[in-house]
Amino acid sequence: MEKVLIVDDDEGLVHFLRRFLSREGYTVESCSRGEQALEVAGRESFDLILLDYKMSGMNGLDTLRELRRLQVKTPVIIMTAYGTTDTAIEAMKRGAYDYLPKPFERDELKRLVADALTVNHLMKEVVSYPDAGPKPAEQGRAARIIGSHKRMQAVYKLIGQVAGKDVIVLITGESGTGKELVARAIYHHSHRKDKPFLAVNCAAIPETLFESELFGHERGAFTGAERVHLGKFERCDGGTLFFDEIGDMPLGTQAKVLRVLQYGEFERLGGTETLKANVRIIAATNKNLEREVEEGRFREDLYWRLKIISIELPPLRERHEDIPALVRHFIARFSEEYDAPIRYVDEAVLERLQAYPWPGNVRELENCIRRAVLLSQGDMILPEHIQLVRDGTAASPGEERGSVFERIERKMDELFPDLLRAVEETGSGDMLEILERGCIIRVLGHCGQNQVKAARMLGISRNTLRLRMKKFGITGSPSE
Repeated sequence: MEKVLIVDDDEGLVHFLRRFLSREGYTVESCSRGEQALEVAGRESFDLILLDYKMSGMNGLDTLRELRRLQVKTPVIIMTAYGTTDTAIEAMKRGAYDYLPKPFERDELKRLVADALTVNHLMKEVVSYPDAGPKPAEQGRAARIIGSHKRMQAVYKLIGQVAGKDVIVLITGESGTGKELVARAIYHHSHRKDKPFLAVNCAAIPETLFESELFGHERGAFTGAERVHLGKFERCDGGTLFFDEIGDMPLGTQAKVLRVLQYGEFERLGGTETLKANVRIIAATNKNLEREVEEGRFREDLYWRLKIISIELPPLRERHEDIPALVRHFIARFSEEYDAPIRYVDEAVLERLQAYPWPGNVRELENCIRRAVLLSQGDMILPEHIQLVRDGTAASPGEERGSVFERIERKMDELFPDLLRAVEETGSGDMLEILERGCIIRVLGHCGQNQVKAARMLGISRNTLRLRMKKFGITGSPSE
């Protein structure tokens, strides 16, 4: 559970923030002075600090400076009155993640906290790879890039060669091959690792908001711009900016990004002041950028600017020998996450996984193993726990041939044909219904009663899930 530290001498605001953040699922601690914050942050690890600017004793700006001097990497959100936004922006230039003007809206608070916690995860969870060498103990549990195939060995070599150099890196590969992991590995093994790492999903930002997201805007720059907003370039000064799916960046924005890459300069929307940012760019795409250039959807000058160093990730179907190691890694991770006793994998499972083409690459394999760990009742992953989309064992549109329940029935027919025949002859169906009911209850529990996720995991439609819940007398919230 993520931990948030509130630093404010306003007891009423602290009480509100405690209740609000606790209801969002965070562990919350608080103190009323900057000096106390330094002491607490020096002995405990937090995922986010909400820091008021104006306090008795040490103010927020001084507290932030001391936190950074102590090498506390935790994102800091400065809370400030409307009249002191210039001070808050100055604090951001000195290392704060963002600022929150008082009084603030709950939705804005919720969004900003979630964004900052995402950044904290990206910065603190170190990504390791086989050639990375020993990691300092304080970096904690690291994410890992898995694979010993010769093409992956070439990837590790390139990461090692470019991580310590301030060059632009372009990472290419199909969706699900691990492009973000490679970007984070480069960041974590660079000299910028103590500075921000911010990710921009170019495929997820509406075109009308893209420039504001990257370059920021002044108050009144457009309808709804009620305060100065610092964009990713300004907030990431000294750090690393990761453009995920850069092939989806609008052409107009591409021209302005090219200017930043060439001169390190930009302006906020609605502003006239030229700002500078020292940012390292790592970009990733699943598109063929050369083809995008030929068809006029991507700027040729930006393409050549990005393609100084290129790292290509192979699809999983071209390195099947890495699948057993990936499976073991995911089982260990999800067994810990879900407190499941999984220790073994049936050989038939590995054979089946290695024979599958994996259109969704490593991400699809990860989801497959997550689901298998959730559904396994013992200490072994068995063939009936595996659902593959393109080999006829998963639901097709209008069909549910691959549902967990039908695979349970097939397995019982295989192992206990006489017993299943007796069940059919009596018309009771009790044994199968007991298995179905138990399976639904367990999956709903693991999905937090989210029926959409549970139905997807079970391989059935949500309507079918609701009908079976009603049939078996299972109650649960209709959460999305």
